[in-house]
Amino acid sequence: MKAFDWLHRHLGENVYEAIFFVEHVKFQYPLTSLLPMEVMSSVGLLHLRVYILVNLILTCATALGMGVLMLDLAARLGLSGPSDTLSARLKLASLGVLATLGFFPVAKAFSVGQIQVWLNAAFVLSTILYCRNRRWAVGMLLGLSTLIKPQMSLFLLWALLRKEWRIAGGWAAVVAVGTAVTAMLYGVKPMLTYLDVLSFIGAHGEGYYSNQTLNGLLNRLLHNGNNVQWLGDAFAPHHPLVYWATMSSGLLFIGFGLLWRRHDHGDGGILSFAMAGICFTVGSPVAWIHHFGILLPAFAIAFLAVARTAAECPQTANRNFQLLGVAFLLIAVDAFKPANALADTPFNILQSYMFFGTLILMTVLWRVATPVRQGRPLSFPRAALPG
Repeated sequence: MKAFDWLHRHLGENVYEAIFFVEHVKFQYPLTSLLPMEVMSSVGLLHLRVYILVNLILTCATALGMGVLMLDLAARLGLSGPSDTLSARLKLASLGVLATLGFFPVAKAFSVGQIQVWLNAAFVLSTILYCRNRRWAVGMLLGLSTLIKPQMSLFLLWALLRKEWRIAGGWAAVVAVGTAVTAMLYGVKPMLTYLDVLSFIGAHGEGYYSNQTLNGLLNRLLHNGNNVQWLGDAFAPHHPLVYWATMSSGLLFIGFGLLWRRHDHGDGGILSFAMAGICFTVGSPVAWIHHFGILLPAFAIAFLAVARTAAECPQTANRNFQLLGVAFLLIAVDAFKPANALADTPFNILQSYMFFGTLILMTVLWRVATPVRQGRPLSFPRAALPG
């Protein structure tokens, strides 16, 4: 809102120079992210109370969407059991809803008023639409997300590499319109200066424990910058080792997300879609705890994919369930802040618990990919579901 007000008082000027670099307010979004505020302002609804209400609605929608996604995935993966009776379907959908409402990154995004709430809802809905083969709509939702969070633009490359022309077309249509409208409102030059912000963030990163990336891990390990105290007007000092490790690991994560299972279609495609969402998030220099709400569909896919293999390979499935449980515990439960007591010791690597949980989740998706890709007709054991 500060950036929005400033721009309306200084049309065509460099908002990032004034807000980000001079006043040190961490407005780290492209100007296209202000379009929803323009809409709200035009109808007289640009108010914090309205914004909170919208976030509450979208948080509930995310939870309900995860319930729907669980049912869609069960049907897509050919699992017998969850779709046999109304009671079983209700249990499976309830599992998705309750797991979402108890997922700490989702609660954190809502509690701090983060626009990540919108992105969580959009990604869950786009995953549902992907399951239902609504590719244009998937692309449009990813395009809308890109207007707020530039990392989502990587899904354009993901789609092009897989010849998903409808996803690419939906993305391009939304981004083109959003960019054109933003240019007319604020001018092209202020939009381009956003590249300076991205360059600055990439060169510094954040050491605060909430940054659950390799950048955050290394900054903390080297005691480079703040660790347990949030500083809204400062970044970690530039460190060459951290910088090059951040850039290298980012390229590896992004490359893996773009290329993994590139030739898969059907069930394998949804695995690749979820993995890409993980990689594009954790491969960024800065990914706060609330950004990991985007992992929800990946957990649902991994859980049901592991359950699909339970009848044929029970020992392997048990190991995968255990790994998945550890990953969910590290990411979903806000129980590891005591690790901050190790901030000034070499053991502060334990502050990166969510980063490690994400790596474990990626490992489980990797392990279940082959049987899902082969499409073996496996039954869904009723004992695999709680209750």
